[in-house]
Amino acid sequence: MNASVAVVRSFVAHPSALYHMREFVRERAAESGVEGTNLHDLVLAVSEACANAVLHSSTPEVRLSWRELDEGVEVVVQDRGVFRRRVRLPEVDGGGGHGIPLMAALVDELTIREGTQSDPGTVVRLVKVGLRR
Repeated sequence: MNASVAVVRSFVAHPSALYHMREFVRERAAESGVEGTNLHDLVLAVSEACANAVLHSSTPEVRLSWRELDEGVEVVVQDRGVFRRRVRLPEVDGGGGHGIPLMAALVDELTIREGTQSDPGTVVRLVKVGLRR
């Protein structure tokens, strides 16, 4: 794989679009030769980032960017919302709230630029390496 120009697609920020977001990742992965466990890990991590944007950011759309790197792939999930950091109380909030640790466990690099009231737009960058054909 050589470093390449990003393939970008925008989706309406609605739970029904999550399927299409995952399909975008699967299609790009197939073209890039990503398969097996690497494919499943990447799709799950990106799906979690997309679900967070759809469910928690109040953004009208979610933008996905796929780019091949020399040693892997980079997927960027971007919304126009505000990142709401919360300290979870499992006894009050119930289950869930494990998305960021899950994403971090599934990819080789995870960075999050938190959207704020004065500068909306959270950006989640996920990188998976070691994907050479």
